[in-house]
Amino acid sequence: MKSENSFIIRLEEVKSLLDKSGLLKHAIMKHDRKRTVIRRHIENVKQFKEFVDEVLLKNEYDFLLCDDSFFQFDRICSGKKIVYKYVFIQNPGIRIPFDEYCFKNEIDLEDENIDYYKEIYDDDETEDTYKMLQFPLYLRYDVDEKGYVPNLHSYAHLHIGVVEDVRLSVSKILTPSTFVNLVLKMIYPDNWKNILSESKTNPDIYNFKRLCDDIPLNLWQSCEQKDIYLT
Repeated sequence: MKSENSFIIRLEEVKSLLDKSGLLKHAIMKHDRKRTVIRRHIENVKQFKEFVDEVLLKNEYDFLLCDDSFFQFDRICSGKKIVYKYVFIQNPGIRIPFDEYCFKNEIDLEDENIDYYKEIYDDDETEDTYKMLQFPLYLRYDVDEKGYVPNLHSYAHLHIGVVEDVRLSVSKILTPSTFVNLVLKMIYPDNWKNILSESKTNPDIYNFKRLCDDIPLNLWQSCEQKDIYLT
């Protein structure tokens, strides 16, 4: 992904993957995007939801999923240096199933007017049909020479959760589709199963691993390889 064009091709692969998985709701792939919604310090799920809602309001996602979770992918050039930043943010507001909605509103599932209540449920986009996840996933993959310190702050690393110091070293420069496959496996297991079943007839699905680039040796030193990392 040393060129902008190759990065765009990788994003097109993500779009195809998400579309194939049945999760894609909308895609906005703007080049050289300047994001105005910057993640600030988040202490609770209410603040997390406010941040998510602001991103959605300003359409600052690249790929929006059917549950209003989203992906962001940035490639930033500064002279000869290239910075990558991939983000997945799970929307903490999830739609409750119809039977849970009925229980919440004291509606008997055997009620003769159940079809009427189902129509109300289908059209209802208020808080009455949603609940909040207490621990929504925030996953961010960074590749950045700034701040690099071997065994402390890796050149390439994965942030898990909103606490900045929780990071796991990665020994490769991941493609966007590699990052997406990781999220699908963890958060959307049913969709992942469908992709796995297709892989039996289409082995190219796993090409994303082959396309990951090596990290320059001066930014991935032998002392770091003694530590725990993803490869």
